[in-house]
Amino acid sequence: MIQNKKIAAVCVAEMQNDDIQSILYPLNEALSEIGWRMIIFDSCTDFFLKNAFDEGEAHLFQLLNHDYIDAILIMSRTIKNDEIQNQIINRARQNGTPVLLIDSDTRPEGTIQISFDESDAFERLVLHLVEDHHFTRINCIAGIKDNPISEHRVQIFREILADHNIPFDESQLGYGNFYAQPTRKVMETFLQQAELPEAIVCINDSMAITVCDILSENNIAIPEQVTVTGFDGIEQEKCNYPRITTCRRDMDAFARYVGEILEQILQASTHETHYTFPYTFDPSESCGCRQCRMLNINRSINTLYAQMNDSVNYNRSMNNMNAKMTNLKSITDLHTISRYYIPFDGYICTNADFDIQDHLEPSDDLVFTPVVDAKFCFDDLNYNKSLPIQSGELIPDWSAFFAQPAPLVISCLHHQQEVYGYTAIFADRSRYQGYGYGLHRMQRFVSNLNNCIGMYLQKNNLQASNKKLRDVQNKIIVSFADLVESRDTCTGQHIKRTSEYLRILVQYMATMPKYSELLTKKYQTLMCKAAPLHDIGKIKVSDVILNKPGRLDNDEFEKIKCHALEGSEIIRDTLTNIEDNDYLQIAHDMALFHHEKWDGSGYPCHLCGEEIPLCARIMAIVDVFDALTSKRIYKEAYSADQAFRILEESSGSHFDPEVLAAFLTIRPEIEKALYNNHKAQV
Repeated sequence: MIQNKKIAAVCVAEMQNDDIQSILYPLNEALSEIGWRMIIFDSCTDFFLKNAFDEGEAHLFQLLNHDYIDAILIMSRTIKNDEIQNQIINRARQNGTPVLLIDSDTRPEGTIQISFDESDAFERLVLHLVEDHHFTRINCIAGIKDNPISEHRVQIFREILADHNIPFDESQLGYGNFYAQPTRKVMETFLQQAELPEAIVCINDSMAITVCDILSENNIAIPEQVTVTGFDGIEQEKCNYPRITTCRRDMDAFARYVGEILEQILQASTHETHYTFPYTFDPSESCGCRQCRMLNINRSINTLYAQMNDSVNYNRSMNNMNAKMTNLKSITDLHTISRYYIPFDGYICTNADFDIQDHLEPSDDLVFTPVVDAKFCFDDLNYNKSLPIQSGELIPDWSAFFAQPAPLVISCLHHQQEVYGYTAIFADRSRYQGYGYGLHRMQRFVSNLNNCIGMYLQKNNLQASNKKLRDVQNKIIVSFADLVESRDTCTGQHIKRTSEYLRILVQYMATMPKYSELLTKKYQTLMCKAAPLHDIGKIKVSDVILNKPGRLDNDEFEKIKCHALEGSEIIRDTLTNIEDNDYLQIAHDMALFHHEKWDGSGYPCHLCGEEIPLCARIMAIVDVFDALTSKRIYKEAYSADQAFRILEESSGSHFDPEVLAAFLTIRPEIEKALYNNHKAQV
């Protein structure tokens, strides 16, 4: 009980379905009349598949707070998972909360059953055809063969015909399996019979509507030539021409009946454990008991058009919401966008640890955090208000709930089994042309919101996975370079230093008009990433040659020259289909061509001038500079002045003069890096 109001929690799945919608608002009105209020806990799935999405949705019912819930009503047929129903029932039993199962196939211990009794109504329907219309040629279209509900109705049909001495044989019975296509096949056999039946009794309205369509297609008038009856009173029947003679549940009367039971349970020490509510027989246009009116036809057409137009408009609205949410950056963005598309006033409540950028996976035993952030979504000044509340409280202010007649609908926010919060929305019927519109929109909104969160988190996870993959790839590249370092200590430090010199040089060259378009941020990044591999081919050179203390003879020099070609082949063989093509090309060119010379005297391909790729021309300069300024087995290190003088003397012969000029321009930065590198090695 909250503020002296008794609370009924209705547990339901897929409330947007017509047969579910038809009871929820009448039930809310009936309970309000006797001083109760209703909170709907609605799932977007019926739990039949028992998959990860169902697992996430099932956590919704953990929000049932027995401190203020006075009774639980379970729409049993909508929740197609006995385990979930039993969990709700067991928690209620532990807390002493009565549970009413509406239209259940099972009878768990400690629950109160409310079922629908259709036998009398169906019997009245068939008797109406026999005794009031005096039909003697009556065919029947049943549901699925051996289905208990269908076979029970067929048995009543047979018994009434037998009691009235009306002949009947099996050719007058067909099985339409409760839907259209099998019903059409049954009707084909009926229409081929020598004489049309006077009436066709269908076990449900859906098949009766199909029968009406087929008779109209064959220019057979209803009810003048053939009477058609159905059963169940579905919403679609209200738009059929003619309206179907059927048996339906009077939901207004049923809602009041449920209210009476609730009052009896709470007030009396003893009560029944099983209640039944009868169907109502509704003779209508398809048997001639009510005249077809053009007004009804126009109303049906206008209703269908309004529903179609509403659906189209809301689809567009949801598409817009999806588009805007593809670029979410924060919880604030989520709330801001949602506010414009939420169908009613309410709250979006997210777990305290939920971060759209870096979300935490909830633990199995704590799906909803004790404190949630409740974001107001109202058409007033409070629309951007946010309050931390206890998740067990559901909403920040119960006065807002009691100030209006609308029920409160709770739905789960989650991606697969990972739960991030819930929505609490006031289903104000006056906003739309009918309660069904509103509930349908609400379900669509919550489903779309979950999809948007899920897609965004998947995108984030994919980006994180790609980053991890890139990190692994980079480590592989560094490992390649380390393989060389393990065999040639000079080469290892050489790789690190040349990469640093190259970074400084390409950053400066990117500011020069001639190179600004080519040396983009991406290209610079790829060059710096590829630089450590420029000497990878040395892994195939003998240790004797690599570590020879003296000068190399001609044969040895020819062998070491092979490292350029070997390096390019290693890169192609190992990194193809692992790295992207741009990186692969740069790494290949740097390894193969970094010993080419501007005048064509280099190796291995004797390219000259701008035939040499720019990345290799740049690599050549930083490679030689480091070789000059580093101590090797066969020589001492040159000073920076000596190295820069040698490079300058080789401009136009060994090196691209423009690239070398850029390198000389940034000499202070290069010398600083040289000093830091050699200092780090001491």
